[in-house]
Amino acid sequence: MPQIINEARLQSEIFLEPDEKLICVAGSPQLETYLEKGIRKKCFAVLSDRAIYCMGKCTVSRDHRSYQTQPTDFRIDLEEFQDLKYLRLRNKFLLSLSFFFLMLGPVLLLLDKLTHFGDGIAFNPTLDAVISILFAGVFYLLYVIHQKNLLELLHTNGSIGLDQHVLPDKEARLLIRYLRGFLRGRDNSEV
Repeated sequence: MPQIINEARLQSEIFLEPDEKLICVAGSPQLETYLEKGIRKKCFAVLSDRAIYCMGKCTVSRDHRSYQTQPTDFRIDLEEFQDLKYLRLRNKFLLSLSFFFLMLGPVLLLLDKLTHFGDGIAFNPTLDAVISILFAGVFYLLYVIHQKNLLELLHTNGSIGLDQHVLPDKEARLLIRYLRGFLRGRDNSEV
């Protein structure tokens, strides 16, 4: 971590129980902004010996199918924590726009052939069809390029995703290492 985080402030402002111990933080710049200004914009996670605290704009799901990005102040008890995985989300709206413009091009050509509406207007329906197909290609490329890489924390009531683009790489790897160690320790104790 680039700066030492004041554990007394964590005890009073984040931790639910006063005797919790800090293990690691993923997103220390966001945590410092939150502790200084009280602003939660980007997501961050704080791991204690009893729970995982996820704050900021996180991606939340109750059923592991529909995801919503929303401001979150969420606590996952380690007993409720089940697994973690990587998740890639893409914007389905861009795919819908691509499909719409892909269908619009042939429809414009078909309407022009059937009704000859292109004769009475200044626009060329063939050019409009080509432009709409180009738009379809642009929106499809945007759909392919723009994706969110999330670290998804699965728990008994759903899942919460932390955007990996805003988490420092070392801190995210440390959080993953601690959580996987916790899961291995819990699995070994159940056997």
